[in-house]
Amino acid sequence: MLAGGVVSDILRGIEEMTEQHVSDGEYAGYFQKLSGLRRRIADQLPLASGMRVLDLGTGSGYFALAVAERHRGIHMVGIDVAEMGVTKARENARRRGLAGRVKFVQMDASRMAFGHGRFDAAVNFLGLEDIHMTRGRDGVEQTFLEVSRVVKPGGGFSFVAMPPEEMDTQAQRLEVALYSYICDATWLSADEYEQMLDKGKFLLVRKKEFFAGKKLTKEQAREEIKFACENVPQTYGVQTPSFENIWRKYGKGIEKHGLGHYSKVVLFYARRVVAGHEPLLHLRAQSVS
Repeated sequence: MLAGGVVSDILRGIEEMTEQHVSDGEYAGYFQKLSGLRRRIADQLPLASGMRVLDLGTGSGYFALAVAERHRGIHMVGIDVAEMGVTKARENARRRGLAGRVKFVQMDASRMAFGHGRFDAAVNFLGLEDIHMTRGRDGVEQTFLEVSRVVKPGGGFSFVAMPPEEMDTQAQRLEVALYSYICDATWLSADEYEQMLDKGKFLLVRKKEFFAGKKLTKEQAREEIKFACENVPQTYGVQTPSFENIWRKYGKGIEKHGLGHYSKVVLFYARRVVAGHEPLLHLRAQSVS
């Protein structure tokens, strides 16, 4: 018989090898769906009816809405620093009939206007790279401290990230490197996020990998890069290199391997430590592949 770890490695390898290109037919609406990735992660969140949940770096609100749909008794508040994103999120909430339970507010996640202990839990889906883009590494760390302030003791903080050292394929590694180069939308290592949790008095309870298993073709990647070059300065006021410079640096790699498109992500689930139980911070998290 094979040991459990060996079986896990084999299954993971099979999943990696089946990383497929997004078809041209699904490309236009793929980011909204992500092969059901948001829904699958929302199903894993330990939320209960009546909770007030904060979604920070909400963007167009897709994850906040997915969470509200999967956990019907909760009340969501999504925040984003970009006015354009908040406007679109509100439109999406109205379109999906969730405007009564999900509110969106323009706000800087590193300097929130909410009072202490306002929320029972906080979530974030792939927004930490954008916080790094506009506020740098210090801004990401300050965001963790702010989450600790606005979440009640004992409350949860679940965030989805793409630590560079945990990317398995060349396409995934190219995606992480590319956006860091374009606009400093940078993913930190898992160790760095865990240190930030520690400073915010969060206990990391669990990590889990999720796979969408899709990457972009060369043509699709060119469209994504051009969109970033046009949209990032308008939305966030962050300047980017020219498309030509970006393609000169990364084009050959993309042509050979494709460009990851949230193919693999990692869910971190942490719990705010209750006063008097600080030694719990030294416990190790359960890691589930």
